[in-house]
Amino acid sequence: MKRKLILTIALILLVAFMAVASLTGCNKEKEEDSTMKFSFESLDFSEYSGGSYLMDFGEMSSQKDAAIVEGKLLTAFGSPAETSENYEDSFNYVIRATANDGHSVMLNVYGMGVVHIGASQSDEITMQAAKALVEYVNAFKPTDYERTVYYLDFGLQIDIQVKNGKAKITQAQISEDKANELFDKFYQ
Repeated sequence: MKRKLILTIALILLVAFMAVASLTGCNKEKEEDSTMKFSFESLDFSEYSGGSYLMDFGEMSSQKDAAIVEGKLLTAFGSPAETSENYEDSFNYVIRATANDGHSVMLNVYGMGVVHIGASQSDEITMQAAKALVEYVNAFKPTDYERTVYYLDFGLQIDIQVKNGKAKITQAQISEDKANELFDKFYQ
């Protein structure tokens, strides 16, 4: 009798455990299904109708971090839609993010000292797309590149180099004449 009771309790516990495991698995699948998957496509700047700041492109604590992200963007999408020697507007990518359900949003990834993401709206799908874009780009290794930008607010020439996954930034003061020449070039 005792043995039969122990077997019955063990069987009940086993069934209960399997039911809980099954329910947990179902909920996990539902959670995974509710997460949008996106594909990304770089477009010509004429495709972008404008927008405003949406979020930072992840955590960036230095110019080196921004340079690495720029290298990763080069790997993921090739040359940006626009580039400039102006540190405060150094590059722009126009990215179409298309969700697995076919819905798409336009994002603008731009360098303004650090890297930001802009969009014309800030709804839930746009935020999901922007976060997915950060994940997508950060999975790439940065392309090696070199370029010079100018930060006119402080009269600086900033030389950026990314090589073998490491960034090197050097800064030098520019003359007032050079700053004025660049100001006219950037803001005309």
